[in-house]
Amino acid sequence: MKKEFYTYDNIRASVENGAALLFLTDFGISKYGKISFINLCDEGDEIHAGAPFGDCEAAKGVFDLISPVDGRVIEVNDAVLAEPDSLTANDFLIKTALTAEADNALSYDEYESYIKTAPARFQSPRERSVADGSLITDCANNNTEN
Repeated sequence: MKKEFYTYDNIRASVENGAALLFLTDFGISKYGKISFINLCDEGDEIHAGAPFGDCEAAKGVFDLISPVDGRVIEVNDAVLAEPDSLTANDFLIKTALTAEADNALSYDEYESYIKTAPARFQSPRERSVADGSLITDCANNNTEN
């Protein structure tokens, strides 16, 4: 059975048969502006819920792509790496073999309500994490602590 959920970080996950495809939502794409570069983890890498699995450089800055699941990357969409400016919400970023699903997932309706709020419209995932204290970034030393 296929299951879809969303995150506050503008990631959509489509889960089926123990694997998840991760997508950037339409809202995320429009919020960040034209995407000029995408960096994703490699096949075989372990990813963890709440941690970046990549980042994208867009017209409005560089944004972390935050994983909603724990798993091992089994496929990277090379097409989005080659042509990031053509990324749509229908293009998956990575496919993972799941080891754990997110417990803070949003339904479609919850996500649609969330993106109408001020924090969704004006804060990047990194800004929200800094504001709530879950992520502290030391740019001078290039260190990140949770």
